[in-house]
Amino acid sequence: MGATNSERIVLNIPVSFTAEELSALCGSAGAASALEDVIEEVLPLVNEWAAPKAIIKWAQVDRVEGDDVTVEGVTFRSKVVADKLKTTPRVFLSVVTAGNGLEQCDELDDSLLLGMLNGALIRYAAGYTVRYMKEKFDFEGSSMLQPGSLPDWPIVNNNALFDMIGNTAEIGVSHNAQGYISPWNSISAIHFSGDGYYNCSLCRNYNCIGRRAKFDRVEYIRIFGEEP
Repeated sequence: MGATNSERIVLNIPVSFTAEELSALCGSAGAASALEDVIEEVLPLVNEWAAPKAIIKWAQVDRVEGDDVTVEGVTFRSKVVADKLKTTPRVFLSVVTAGNGLEQCDELDDSLLLGMLNGALIRYAAGYTVRYMKEKFDFEGSSMLQPGSLPDWPIVNNNALFDMIGNTAEIGVSHNAQGYISPWNSISAIHFSGDGYYNCSLCRNYNCIGRRAKFDRVEYIRIFGEEP
């Protein structure tokens, strides 16, 4: 795959959107003309000020035993993580952020607009990061395990994940003792080869507006041994 297990890469993610691309990322493609006009108006500012970043790092999966998974000497306890990594020798760890570039622009002072634009940026940055893994390292698939998205792997696991990645302050990202990430428009994950698995498929928050995969009852029962 062309990379050593310990390789760590910082990505300064380029931004050069068209109005159509930004509208799609904002979920406003084909929306009312007033919103489309707003996208057109802020587009030059977004392209000038946006500064999404990421850190990715190869990691060796040392051992999977029962519900315990050891990655480069760090052990996580999770039925889901153990199940998904039991045949995986190496993974990518990542922290991705939309950054705070837009907040530095005085002309973008509407909190609702900023929220929409930063949401678009984190979606773009996450997709860019996965494409980078695929193109540079022939990484197969785009399956992700994200701390905090399932009770089985709570957000406090970010503490160990961030320690493994190292110096996330380099891209302006930090976390507190409970594992919550700052700035809010940032995400962390373990990426493994596969068919696009997301924790959403095992999440019982059925009405979540951020759902990226349909709930899989059969898979839930297989992994957890109980009805959802």
